[in-house]
Amino acid sequence: MKRFLLVTGVCALFSGSLSGALVAGKVMFLNKRGQKPVVNETLVWLEPAGRAPKRPGAAFTMTTRSKAFLPHVIAVPAGSTVAFPNEDPIAHNLFSLTPGNTFDLGLYRRGAGKSHKFETPGAVNVYCNVHPNMSAVVHVMTTPYYGFTDVNGNYSFDVPQGRYRVIAWNEQGGSAATDIEVKADGSTAGATLLTIDGRNFRFVQHTNKFGQGYKAPKEY
Repeated sequence: MKRFLLVTGVCALFSGSLSGALVAGKVMFLNKRGQKPVVNETLVWLEPAGRAPKRPGAAFTMTTRSKAFLPHVIAVPAGSTVAFPNEDPIAHNLFSLTPGNTFDLGLYRRGAGKSHKFETPGAVNVYCNVHPNMSAVVHVMTTPYYGFTDVNGNYSFDVPQGRYRVIAWNEQGGSAATDIEVKADGSTAGATLLTIDGRNFRFVQHTNKFGQGYKAPKEY
């Protein structure tokens, strides 16, 4: 399964009936020794200065397999439903404590699994209450112009004329932003190179759904 329905080659292109200019750029990283961000899990989106056209919610899937989430990061339009099928021979209890998108799917074994509808925009951290090393991120979007970079950090979007804020986010390092203007002649004014500084990134073990530390590993 593809990470994201809009991914096409280099990155996401949302064109449909819209016409405009191709905005292309690159995301780079500043890291300390030993840090290895997954470059093609870098999400890039454009926020128009005015009202953004809405993209309707849709159905997405994030699978639990080998005690991991596949894909690890997805981006979905607000109002979308994400299914969490379990392909492991053990049970999982997926949950999130992210404000506006809290949920607890309870303990369930292999099969179709359960789902949750994501309404509130922003990054939603998803964990398993049984396995502390399991984590994922669901980005709930309000702009239709978004997608993931390729393995080299390249991105491109086809967007209408106007002013935009370009934002790049990676789990290891946070975000970076720049402002651009897409002109009527199709040219772009403003820098499209973004640098994410991950040198201060620190891994912090999350708590369980009760806000407590995890107990000794237990197989379900």
